[in-house]
Amino acid sequence: MAFPAKVQTEQRQIQIDGLNLAFSLSAANVGPAVFAVGFAELPDKLSESAQQSLTRALLTSLFASSGQTPTQAALDGKVFELEMLVAKQPSYLMARVLVHRGMLMQVVVSGPKQVLPREQALEFMRSLVLK
Repeated sequence: MAFPAKVQTEQRQIQIDGLNLAFSLSAANVGPAVFAVGFAELPDKLSESAQQSLTRALLTSLFASSGQTPTQAALDGKVFELEMLVAKQPSYLMARVLVHRGMLMQVVVSGPKQVLPREQALEFMRSLVLK
């Protein structure tokens, strides 16, 4: 990933859809904007439906702040964009949630609209290369 500033990484235990996972999060702040990548290794042989359920749970938490529900494109692992108010400021979120090679992944860029150019958010999202 092409982070635009110094990265800080932390790991914590999270519970998603009844499953305890070790979630690693690497994030960089540029002013009030945040560029982040989080991932958790999934248990071996987790069913496709369980993987979809985990993806939906992460997406639901991201969409909640906008008052919307996850779109089909977001559920299919595509990049999506949301606009919302955060601390009474128009804010913007671009994200992608997917399962790839046994890893649940979340890539997020968020911040106030006046300081987060859409092109910079797109550039960060495009820097994710799956192999």
